[in-house]
Amino acid sequence: MNTFKITLPGVFFIMAVCAAPVACATQAENFPRPAELEHDVQFWIKVYTQIDTGRGYLHDAENLTVIYDTVNIEGRAGAAKTRRAKAYYKAILKTLAAGKRAGLSRDERRVLAVWGADVSRQRLQQAAGRIRLQRGQSNRFKAGIKRSGEWRAYIDQTFKDFGMPPQLSVLPHVESSFNPNAYSHVGAAGMWQFIRSTGRRYMQIDYLVDERMDPFAATVAAARLLQHNYSVTKSWPLALTAYNHGVASMRRAMHKLGTSDIAAIVRNYKGRAFGFASRNFYVAFLAALEVDANAEKYFGAVKKHQPFDYQLVTMADYVFAKDIADHFQISESQLKRHNRSLLSAIWNGTKRIPKGFQLRIPESLLTDSARTLMASLPAEKRFSEQTPDLFHIVARGDTISEIAARYGFKMRAVMLANNMRSGHYIRIGQKLRLPVKDNTGITVLASAGQTMAVKPAAVQAEPPARLEAVAKSSLQHGGMVVAKTGTTGPPAQAPALRNHSEKQAKSDIDVTAVAQVSHAVASDAALLTDPADYTVAADNTIEVQSAETLGHYAEWLDVRASRLRAINRLRFGKPVVVGNRLQLDFSRVSRDHFERHRMAYQKNLQETFFSQYRIQSTYRYTIKRGESLWALALTKFKVPIWLLRQHNPDLDFNLMRAGLVITVPNLISTVSSADTR
Repeated sequence: MNTFKITLPGVFFIMAVCAAPVACATQAENFPRPAELEHDVQFWIKVYTQIDTGRGYLHDAENLTVIYDTVNIEGRAGAAKTRRAKAYYKAILKTLAAGKRAGLSRDERRVLAVWGADVSRQRLQQAAGRIRLQRGQSNRFKAGIKRSGEWRAYIDQTFKDFGMPPQLSVLPHVESSFNPNAYSHVGAAGMWQFIRSTGRRYMQIDYLVDERMDPFAATVAAARLLQHNYSVTKSWPLALTAYNHGVASMRRAMHKLGTSDIAAIVRNYKGRAFGFASRNFYVAFLAALEVDANAEKYFGAVKKHQPFDYQLVTMADYVFAKDIADHFQISESQLKRHNRSLLSAIWNGTKRIPKGFQLRIPESLLTDSARTLMASLPAEKRFSEQTPDLFHIVARGDTISEIAARYGFKMRAVMLANNMRSGHYIRIGQKLRLPVKDNTGITVLASAGQTMAVKPAAVQAEPPARLEAVAKSSLQHGGMVVAKTGTTGPPAQAPALRNHSEKQAKSDIDVTAVAQVSHAVASDAALLTDPADYTVAADNTIEVQSAETLGHYAEWLDVRASRLRAINRLRFGKPVVVGNRLQLDFSRVSRDHFERHRMAYQKNLQETFFSQYRIQSTYRYTIKRGESLWALALTKFKVPIWLLRQHNPDLDFNLMRAGLVITVPNLISTVSSADTR
């Protein structure tokens, strides 16, 4: 057994990480380093600087001053060594918890010493159940410092342009070690580790372009997301934690504990899924901030990669990547290296680089200006349309409506092409035939040989129409309601949950339902930027959110809407009011069941919307006398109420007054700006 001297509590030396007193004061104000969390910061400094990924610290998951051992985890035997080490120290803790104090072995004495001679048996028993392994990161952190040189100046300038603290530039150390190709097991991608649903709010993400993989586009998106988190939490420690755990969870933590103090929240908040990673995100950031500022002390001289000077050229036509590479006299691998957001269909020659895409080419590789070279590209290498799509392989999270919108077809046309009676039944890995246009562009060929004349659509029409209908319904009822109460079910944006048991085979259920119903946390992850509270309170009440109706609640509860009207004393036809609390009946389903279905509905609604729009920026608007926020959202802002509420979560939309300043998201269409069809 490899033994490691357990770190005893004591006074830590806090290294200065600022060059000037004013900078230090600003950093301390924006990113406080509470004494209660100093042991945690020191633990992560050790992780980042003292052991590499071939070794790991065996430690207590709550008290990070307790490190039981350093375990060699390289190779096939690593997992077995870890299991044996955990079992060994678990047995020691249980022995001590049973009261043994005499005749202790050296390791037993070490463990008892770190916990203190007066430690209770109960505390030792609890510690036996929370032994954790943390893999070292020193080699990754050093590699990240080297890689950071290529993009750090751009990142620093981006945060400066947004008026945000420059210290945020070290966040990629925590997320990906500045690796633009990083991809996590939960689907987070790129240097800034965006999950798809969050990324689509700020970036182009489709089957040809994924800007999460572009360090430049993803940096701007990260700035927008952090800016949004800060606007909600008014705290940079909480905004950073929300980057990992979600801004809704941070708002719940603040409200539940009655504080925005990061130390109190880290130590005392017990929210769902607020586990080790979320609790340690901010302290890991503080550790990264110190190590980055003192890299030479920890790693010696580190030669950073140099940034490239790029020329940018916007594609005026659809062009194959090979033709660009040949004409510019550069290799395809070089072109790919500097245009990471273009996906495999571009590089294998199946699809052309989309019209409107901004190509990035290093000046050092050019024989002439990029603009001149592009202008001289032969006409026969240019195309006015993208190569046609024939099939789509269903991936986790896909829905028929989103697939149709992605390729520029109506949902009904895709269903006809696959002889589908319902759009609710697709499965992961399924190969869907896409409607194929003839030379006139108006004939859809169904897989069974049937034909149907349709006008090709740039984007699926159904979801925006429904969103508009919801907004109009709100206006018709005094600008306060989501929709009229009734017994009708939810709109078609809701995933197909009503016809299926959760225990049914995955192959029989809509892919979105599989991903979301399997665990509520999956939907939580998809709603990271949504500050709305979709949970059920201890008294079985919920806060009514935009785009929800009494019919939704009745269906998710498996009760009649009349039952909900009765227990809430709502007369027939009286609308439910956004922001009000509603009593629910859980006699037929569990609270967890209800929350899963509710979040799945919201996730599907929001993802459908962001398959067609993304947030380019935000601006401030002052409410004028006589203006209704609901009318403004529909006519002036052209923003769904639920999205407007997300950017103003603490405002009561039903009590607007002249002079009130609100934040409004500025949307752009992803159809015209990223026409990949």
